[in-house]
Amino acid sequence: MAENGHPVRLEHRDTVAVLVLDSAPVNALGKGLRAAILAALTKAEADPAITAIVIRAEGRSFPVGADISEFGQPPADPALPDLCDRIEACTKPVVAAIHGTALGGGLELALAAHARVALASARVGFPEVTLGILPGAGGTQRLPRLIGAEHALRLMLGGKPVQAAEALALGLLDEVVEDGLEAAALRRAQAMAGQPFLRSSDRTDGLRDGIAFHRAIASARTKVERGRLPAPARIVDCVEAAQLLPFDMGQAFERAAFDDLVGTPEAQALRHAFFAERGAQRLPVGTVSPPAPRRIGIFGARTADLALPALMAGLEVVLVDPNRPRLVEALERIATAQERQVTEGHMQPAARDAQWARLTPALGAAALEGCELVLLGEAGFLAEAVEATMPGTTLALIGRADLAADAARMADILGFRPAGGRLIEVVAGPQTSGAAQARAIALARRLGMEALRCAAPGGIGARVMAKGRAAVAYLIAQGETPAALAGALLDYGLKSLVPDAPEQPAAAVVPRLSGRVLGAMANEGARLLGEGLVARPSDVDFALMAGNGFARWQGGPMFWADRRGPILLRHDLQGWAEERPDLWSPAPLIEDLGARGGHFADLNR
Repeated sequence: MAENGHPVRLEHRDTVAVLVLDSAPVNALGKGLRAAILAALTKAEADPAITAIVIRAEGRSFPVGADISEFGQPPADPALPDLCDRIEACTKPVVAAIHGTALGGGLELALAAHARVALASARVGFPEVTLGILPGAGGTQRLPRLIGAEHALRLMLGGKPVQAAEALALGLLDEVVEDGLEAAALRRAQAMAGQPFLRSSDRTDGLRDGIAFHRAIASARTKVERGRLPAPARIVDCVEAAQLLPFDMGQAFERAAFDDLVGTPEAQALRHAFFAERGAQRLPVGTVSPPAPRRIGIFGARTADLALPALMAGLEVVLVDPNRPRLVEALERIATAQERQVTEGHMQPAARDAQWARLTPALGAAALEGCELVLLGEAGFLAEAVEATMPGTTLALIGRADLAADAARMADILGFRPAGGRLIEVVAGPQTSGAAQARAIALARRLGMEALRCAAPGGIGARVMAKGRAAVAYLIAQGETPAALAGALLDYGLKSLVPDAPEQPAAAVVPRLSGRVLGAMANEGARLLGEGLVARPSDVDFALMAGNGFARWQGGPMFWADRRGPILLRHDLQGWAEERPDLWSPAPLIEDLGARGGHFADLNR
């Protein structure tokens, strides 16, 4: 936060006012920052000595978006759409200076300015569709006016940010600089001072080719109408409104669509998924996030498949196995995979050679000296790794991580368990240090994976999915068909639980069947929580979504349990438990929540 707790500083550069946003960590546009921006803008506009205004940010980034924790809460003035309108209506030119990532509401704020300058390293985009909503502060109206329907829809329906150079080519940005961002923004602001300027709402660059605009709308509508989620179709409607309606009416249309979407079950589940993912990344209290390891060891050639992604991430890798044939075989697998990437055009020969130069094979554990983290393919290698490495080196057991309580250097030892999909479960024992956990999480991220801290040696997702499979097997034994079960679970991304599932399962969701399976899964999640093996209910949901294919827009089994309601869920489980107590006998935590009317969401806070 800025000096004296104020999230915006108003500074003067001759006749240009600079509004410096300083609300750590990422300048999210919560009500406090919005109010401070409005106050500073009003003061600068009223100052006769000021001829132009620049908006820039301190810290890692220009605003990364709205504060989604405010969604569903009573509105707080100024609302983001009103703030953007106020910036656009300013009688003095306003220039946005963008660094980091300007996403969602942050990009809408920049679009409301009269010019946009960005660092070459910056990225901009609209990720709202991934939250089941749409840009609601004028983004669907201003962006098409600048760049047309085709590219506006690509940005808003895809949800992925683009680099500054591409945004400049599209016409979204006015200037890109390698460095000297504030100086470039000041030059542009000074050049615009006292001169006529166009507001984004008055721009027609993207509307000139009406036929192309209409074709882009028709093409996008054909693609999204087959989808299950409502947000994409509403985004297409709003972009079409930018062509058909005056700007103020288009904004009203957009706002109504946003308000409709934000309360849908899909949007609620996607917001839960977002916060579950964020919560899973939290480090132990008091732990400083370290940089990712630069040099790692892999002890055990049978697990050498992790070497290639580590090499591709730019790491130095020491591959150790005392068995020479196994080591040679592992090196051949790595070389074959690299050659395949070169042949398919995914890697240049020079990159392959650079990767190979960073790989050091060895027969003895002594080569692990100097590694910051060592992945152990077998528990039997642990004693040698302890002997060969310095205290503080993280020793991570791959696969099932049963952490002995009497091993040396317990603070350095943890599990590093690939849990399916894009998930790594970092399994910490009672004595595992926060630094070791943080280093393992940093490695997972460097490898392009998600990480979840837990204390379950066999895995969070594995235990919950096992109960789901057992429930499916029981229901099939009772006469339910695989087609009916696959159809009931399809919307949840859990068709894989059904053995010999038909290619085209019955389409109708059968709550009677899905409830049985999801009830067993939520019940096991509650047991994991009760055993202290996972920190919060949302971690269970995150494990299922990241590692086991549970649909993000369904939120996970614990989110489903809250929708059902713990009181009703407890009643359901009590009835089903008469048939299979091992699956449906209510976990103590569900009994407790049902008795007092609590929810799993209360335990996420």
